[in-house]
Amino acid sequence: MPLKISLKPNERIIVNGAVLQNGDTHGQLVVHNEASLLREKDILTEDESATPARRVYYALQCAYLFPEKLQTFLGSCEQFLTAFAEAAPSAHTLVADIRGDVKADRLYQALRKAKRLMTKEKEIIDAYESGAV
Repeated sequence: MPLKISLKPNERIIVNGAVLQNGDTHGQLVVHNEASLLREKDILTEDESATPARRVYYALQCAYLFPEKLQTFLGSCEQFLTAFAEAAPSAHTLVADIRGDVKADRLYQALRKAKRLMTKEKEIIDAYESGAV
């Protein structure tokens, strides 16, 4: 079943490593086969990957979009996951779920869970800063 994506004016999307940008009006893109794609709102730049959870997401994103460097990025991801799990034991289950998705070659699902990891990280930081920890 084809995937239909509605794009906002000037919205960017990455498809199999190529950055595509919509024109000045709303548009639609129909993908008829499997492709690695991320919408602009889901793309994290290297500069934005300044926290442990964001590093996990960035490494997964690169593994998903650039399969020719898969092992390099997955190795980095594993290091970042290990560090995160050690620093935040309360995220152990989520880290295990991400590892399971990576092992099963479900990188897009792992990316979605890494977004949840970023949310968990923010909650931990906010609790620490407010003195609740």
